[in-house]
Order: sequence, then C-alpha cells, then structure tokens
Amino acid sequence: MKVRCDINGLDCPHCALELQKKIAAHEAIKGADINFPMKSLVLDVADDADEDEVVAIAQKIANGFEDGVTIDLRD
Repeated sequence: MKVRCDINGLDCPHCALELQKKIAAHEAIKGADINFPMKSLVLDVADDADEDEVVAIAQKIANGFEDGVTIDLRD
C-alpha cells in the first residue's frame, strides 16, 4: 500500500535523499520516495499497516535527522 504524505522543512535535495534512505531502511517500511521539489513523501508499506503509525515512524526518523522537518498524512 502507498501512503502519501507532505514533507516540509528540508533544505536541500541531498538531505532529502539521505532522509529517504533512512526511512526506507526501517523494518515497517518497504520503500520511501521523497520528491524534494513537490515536498512529497510516498511510503510503501504492508497492505495491513496503520497509516498513522507509519507516518509517526517516518516523523520520528526525521526528528533524529534534522530539526524542523514535518511529515503529515496527505488528505
């Protein structure tokens, strides 16, 4: 299942790529794709995953990566 999010607070494309790698490495997340210009994050997760839970996992990783990065579930 794809979980679509908005991501804000990243300063550069290189940082976005590094954060993408860290998020994708988490065991609950199969893959992650950050589109820096569009400020979007797409998480590939198991079909039975809880969307809010995986967004919280990604946010926790982002908090440890760089201050001021916010990840919100897209409506």
